[in-house]
This record gives sequence, C-alpha cells and structure tokens, in this order.
Amino acid sequence: MMATALAEVATIVILFGWVTGTIQPSECDVTAKTESGYVCGRRRLAANGDYYASFRGIPYAKQPLGKLRFQELQPPEPFHGIFDAREAGPICPQVDVIYGPLLQPRSMGEDCIRINIHVPIQALPDGSQKPLLPILAWVHGGSFSYGSGDADLQGPEYLMTKGIILVTFNYRLNALGYLSLNSKSIPGNNGLRDARTALVWLQRNARFFGGDPENVTIGGQSAGGVMAHILSISPACKGLYNKVMALSGTAIANFVAVSPLYSALMAKIFLLYMGLNILEDPEIIHQQLISAPMSRILDANQFLLDQFGLVSFCPVIETPTENFTAILLKDPEYLLDEGRGKNSPLLLGYTNNESQTYKARLRSVNLEAKTKLLPPLIVPTNLLFSSNPLTVPILTLNILNEYFNNSIITLDTFADVVTDSFYKYPVYRIVEKRIKTRAAPTYYYDFSYHGIRSIVKEVMREDFPGAGHLEDITYFFRVNSFQGPMVVNELRQDDLDSMMREFMTRLISDFVITGDPTPLEEDYGLPKWPEAGKRLRHESIELPMLYNAKTPSPYLKAKKRFYDIQYRLGRGL
Repeated sequence: MMATALAEVATIVILFGWVTGTIQPSECDVTAKTESGYVCGRRRLAANGDYYASFRGIPYAKQPLGKLRFQELQPPEPFHGIFDAREAGPICPQVDVIYGPLLQPRSMGEDCIRINIHVPIQALPDGSQKPLLPILAWVHGGSFSYGSGDADLQGPEYLMTKGIILVTFNYRLNALGYLSLNSKSIPGNNGLRDARTALVWLQRNARFFGGDPENVTIGGQSAGGVMAHILSISPACKGLYNKVMALSGTAIANFVAVSPLYSALMAKIFLLYMGLNILEDPEIIHQQLISAPMSRILDANQFLLDQFGLVSFCPVIETPTENFTAILLKDPEYLLDEGRGKNSPLLLGYTNNESQTYKARLRSVNLEAKTKLLPPLIVPTNLLFSSNPLTVPILTLNILNEYFNNSIITLDTFADVVTDSFYKYPVYRIVEKRIKTRAAPTYYYDFSYHGIRSIVKEVMREDFPGAGHLEDITYFFRVNSFQGPMVVNELRQDDLDSMMREFMTRLISDFVITGDPTPLEEDYGLPKWPEAGKRLRHESIELPMLYNAKTPSPYLKAKKRFYDIQYRLGRGL
C-alpha cells in the first residue's frame, strides 16, 4: 500500500520537476493526496499498539498575512513539491491564561491556518475498495483567545483505536478572530468563518485520507463547543456535517454574549488600549490594525482578559457584509426556536463542577472584589447584555437572593453561579427547544468521575469533588504534554482511570459512527442511552462502565425554574 503511494508521489515529483527545496518521498512514512498536492506524514503508535497515520500542520487556506489579516480566508495555494506534514505547524497568536503546562511550547504566528488529520493506517487509500471511515472534526476550546488543534492536549491515540478519523485545526483567535467593528472590513466572527472554511476543505479532501465526507461530526468543548453548535445551526454550514457534539459550551452558553452591544464594548476598550481613536472612520482603523505589531494586539487582549477574567472577544450577531460569509445573523435562541440544526443528532455534556478548574484564575483577576463593587457582574454575561436594561437591577437582586441570600459575595458561591448558569442551564433550554421542534435524538451526560490521578487537578493544583472544566475530554484525548511516553494498551489496564478512558473513548466514537452514544459492543452489557426528553434524562458518568440514567437533582430542577424566570423577565423568552 505505502510502497505504491510513494512510487506514485516519486513519479509526480520527477515529472513536474518539484525537487529543489522539498522533502523527498523516501523521507515519508506515509503520504496522501490533497487538492493542493501531496502531503508527507508520520506513522505513529495508537493506544492499542496499532499504527495510525498522522498528517499535521497542512494549510487549509491561504495564510491571512499582511492585508489579509482580517479578511475571510482565501483558497489554499498549490504545494510546490511534497508538503512536509510530519509535525504540527505554528499555533495562532495568543495569550494563554488557563491551560498552562497542558500546552507544549510551540512556534506562534499568523501563518497558523493549519489542519491535522489522524487516521488508522489501514484506512488510507491504496487503490482497493475500502469502506470510508466516519470523521470527527474537533474544534478546540480556549475562550476564543487561546489553544490550538495540536496533539499536546488533544492527542488522537485513544480515538485511533475505534475506527474513526480525527481532524483538528487552528482558527484565528482573540482580536484577529472575533473583533467586530461592524464595518465592511471587520464585521467579526472570523474564527467561525475559519472553522467553516476548514469544514469545506474537509469535504473536498476527506476521501484522500479514507474519510467519509457524508459522515462528519462537528464537535468541540468549551468555546469549541460553542463554535461547533453555532456552525450546526448556521445556514452557511448546510451539508458540511451530519452530527453535532457540544461539550461544556453551546450556542446559548451564558459565558458568550452574542449581543452587538457587548461586541462594541470590547472593541472600544481594545482600541483605546491600542491608542487608536474610536471615533475614527472604521476603514482607517482597519488599516491601522493591519500595520499594528502583533505584540501590541496581544498586549491589548491580555488587558481585556485581565479585566473580564476568562472571555474577551466572542461570536456576535452579524450584519450581512459583502465579501464575508455570514455565519450568525440571528440570536441562537431564535435560530433554535426555528428548528435550525434539528435534523442532526446532538450530544451535549457538562462536568458537575465546571468552574472549579479555573477558580484560581478568577481569584487572580480579583473577580470577587469586582463583583462587590459592581454587583450586576453576577448576572450571566449573555443575559446581562441581551436583557432589557431596566430589568438588570431586578436580575441582579434575584441572583443575589437566590445564591447569596443578599449577603456577602464570595468566590466559592460565585463559582456555583457560573457552573449552573454558564453550562448546565443552557443544556436544559436546548433540550426543551429540540423537543418543541421535533428534532433528531438529543443526548447529554453529566460527568462527575473523580479520577485517581486527575490531570486537570494536578496541573491546576486544585482538589474538589467530581470533575471540573476540561476533565471529561482528558479521558478520550490523550494529554501528551502531561502523560509522557505512550504505554501500550493504556485503555485496557485494570485501574479505574484506564477503564474510564476506554468508556469515554467508546462513548464518543460510537456517537461519531452511529449518532447514538450507546456502546456498540455487546460485552459491555449496557442498555440503550435514554434520549433527553421532557424529564431531561441523561447519563450520569460517575464510574466507568456503569449505566446510570438519571434526571436532574432537586437542586438543579430548582435552578432551572429560577433561570427560566430570569429569562422571561430579562428577555421575554
């Protein structure tokens, strides 16, 4: 198989004279064709001892350099020779305030528009008739400001044992990806458009890697979950996916304010920090931002993150703009009510103690003191910026009474507000909307497994019951930055952590394959997962290989009723 492919590549290299300055076929473990030319990859070891082919850092569009800094991505340019995709490319410019040692040091630059394809080696095309594999197109998280699709945090070694292809990619972050001046040059949402461009590239190139373009699941966690879910309800993405996975982040997550009011506020603070005149013509500002040094842009984003804690720029409701593909023209609440995305199975998930992961970050930016000085900050961000301003004092008093009993605001209790309102309540709203629109099956899980050795807790130097933000994905992605060299059969050890990795990896891959997270293997002895109907039945993941269907606790049912009232008061929804 590989010998045939390498011979074909060598012939093309000789015929076209593409030799100087390019990698030679003999240097490649594996090769694959793309519309831009051939790519050279590595053969790597999966968790079960089998090999997978890994192609990393492939440009999926022309790099947005110079005058292209804020433009929609253009088609990729042809490769002059065989593109070296053996190692990851540069990550997009960013300031990381959460991940820390979970991300390995990597070169950084605006030439970061790269895609990574990991595929079981036996699935690569070799001229014979092979079944095409289902694809998981994963959108990385990081508050729209940091992170990448690299294998340091999102290692494919577990998923490569389950007969699927994993695709990850970078997209523009912070101001480059989400600054909006509501102008013809910077309308916002470039990060979302980049993700759409990656999905288009995948449709055109999937078969070259043995992937089925008609069986694509778009998924993500945190900000990546928000993006995946928004893409799934956007008319611009019709035909680019079949199933959706939104974990610890959805299109209506309350840590995302899609209101243009919020976007304008972020833009003004950013421009003032940059030393630019906010009253200047937007096209002149655009030119100034094109020539601005990246270090200055990142300094400004750091300032914003330090003021607001976790999120600065984020997706925004757009005004249709010439030369830009519109992704989000309405509030996601209304798009869901219209039934957008209803024909695709949806898997949602959250952890039981989401906000504990980044409580140290909230402490470092003095969020407790800020909320005492400005109590409306306890109102969930999306609700705060999308509500009638006259109701904000009422919402503030209601939340103070519900969580703080009108007493002193503490960080511990504020963390409860965040977990309930940012992550859990939006899932309940989405389930109800999908029931009303008679949508395809909807599933969700509550992950509360307290690992024997929790990667996230060790890195964050925290300990708390259950699981926090990020912890669930560390059981189906291998955290290569932390776990060290691969141990063969990491999913088949006798300890509970290994069993949980097997359980979560199987859950995710089965949803990618069938649209149903119920394990396919009969020896698991697990009955079918319940769909999340009116009673909000879900899988409570407390221990591996344990079927545990539940409905929300009395506490969460009460919080759902509470936030239902706040949404009616603030937004009339």
